[in-house]
Amino acid sequence: MPPYTLPFHSSILNIPIDERIMHVCHELLVYSLLKHSRVFVMRLDVHLPQEIEQGRIMTFNQRFIEKEKMAGYDPLYIMVREVSTMKHTHYHMALFLDGNVTRNTYQHFQNAERVLQNVIGPEYNASGLIDQCNHGHRNGIMVERNATDQTDLNEVMRQLSYLAKIDQKERVHGKTFFYSRFTFI
Repeated sequence: MPPYTLPFHSSILNIPIDERIMHVCHELLVYSLLKHSRVFVMRLDVHLPQEIEQGRIMTFNQRFIEKEKMAGYDPLYIMVREVSTMKHTHYHMALFLDGNVTRNTYQHFQNAERVLQNVIGPEYNASGLIDQCNHGHRNGIMVERNATDQTDLNEVMRQLSYLAKIDQKERVHGKTFFYSRFTFI
């Protein structure tokens, strides 16, 4: 693969961030752009019913990413765990998808909701447990490898900074985040 780099963005949100999470986000985007000339980056938040064991998020993640792979989207992901002031655990997720195959968030949200419904079972309703992260800003941004205008890249990095914010991570016990593993070739 040809060499490719992006300028490393720390936080664009002007808030304290976890540099490790921001670094992983940056590396996932760079790797995706090495593989694809266009990368569709989108966010979603996943909430589990309080009665559901939080370990089930790994089952959701595995099945959801497999479903996205089988559909040909070639996904990479990062998922970050947070606990709100109401003590509810939730997960922020960013997907890095082949932008030559997809350019719309709709199908991905549908896939996520179907998978979550299967994971939590019929006694719960998954409707509303997948947040589309489109409150006041757009979600689902195409980044092109050779773009001269950095507007979309800057917006993606701003949204990824939100995953790296330190606020609401101090009450997390155990692993704070997990992500796609890859090796630069």
